[in-house]
Amino acid sequence: MLPTQNRRFPGILSLFIKKHFSSIAEDWRDKRNQIIGLGDNSYKKSYYPQLQEKIAEIERSYSNLLSLFNSINDAIIIHDENGKIYQVNKRAKELYNIDDADLEKITLYDISSKRNNLEVIPEICKTVMEGDYPVFDWILVKYKTKLESYAQVSLNTVMWYGEKRIVAVLRDFTERMKFEMEIVAAKEKAEEGDRLKTSFLHNLSHEIRTPLNAICGFADFLSEPDITESERNSYISIIQKSSTQLLSIISDILTISFLDTMQERVKNEKVCINEVIKELHTIFSSRASSSGLKLQTKTPLDDAQSEIYTDRTKVTQILTNLLTNAFRFTPEGYIEFGYSPKESYFEFFVKDSGIGIKPEFHQRIFGRFT
Repeated sequence: MLPTQNRRFPGILSLFIKKHFSSIAEDWRDKRNQIIGLGDNSYKKSYYPQLQEKIAEIERSYSNLLSLFNSINDAIIIHDENGKIYQVNKRAKELYNIDDADLEKITLYDISSKRNNLEVIPEICKTVMEGDYPVFDWILVKYKTKLESYAQVSLNTVMWYGEKRIVAVLRDFTERMKFEMEIVAAKEKAEEGDRLKTSFLHNLSHEIRTPLNAICGFADFLSEPDITESERNSYISIIQKSSTQLLSIISDILTISFLDTMQERVKNEKVCINEVIKELHTIFSSRASSSGLKLQTKTPLDDAQSEIYTDRTKVTQILTNLLTNAFRFTPEGYIEFGYSPKESYFEFFVKDSGIGIKPEFHQRIFGRFT
């Protein structure tokens, strides 16, 4: 059994521990309260306002930088060497149809046209990370619609959240590219038109000489005193036909000239299409008879119903050219022409029993001087 004085020791020790450890705990609580901003002696009184001011200053700087980032007219894309995109500015979002949610998954490959050589992307990124900063043209696409655009790309590096990344600045020149392509297309079209026109006029000069030679030659025969009446009538007929042919050629030349100078005018008036068809049948019937061809017409409406507003001269000229072409390539059989009434227009046609045109060449007949 322990002595009485020894029994008091645990209580004294307990009081000692309680007193001194309570003092330490209380001191720790005061320090803690000072740090986190509690109590009368809090550090908040001296340091917290300065911290808030620093935070506000950082937020203002971030806001200014973000505003500057989004106000730049060029598209800016921040990505890594594998093509993973981390951030884009407002202009890039507009040009390439990118939303904030897309940044979780989008890569350079998703906004690059397949017309580029996409295999060079890793090599270009590696070159940039090694300190070489290229500038090149690139074809891009909108992320969702895949509509193409053109841009000049300038690459550099930037520290992004502690990691070295690549920053791409893209200057869009799609409109300029379209304009240049239109100029090239117009130039090629003009050159092709000049080439075809030269070929056309070369062929036309031969066609002009043929009726002119006939007119001049048979006019000389008419001056001979010993020709018979039958021969005279034959020569006159040849001269008349040659004159008509020459007049048609000259009319074609004038029409082409008017079209090229944009001076051709359409004169709309009420026209009875049945009358036009009948007149053309009368004009070409003798030629059909002499060629052994059957000339047929199709006029499904009566005269009153066949009246429309159009340019009579041009309709007649177009059908005349088509009929002339049909006679040229139809050695035997028939030629039929006329119209078919549609809901709001007339569809004219000329068909024959000739060799025709292969289907793959159908669209070519609408080219100039074909």
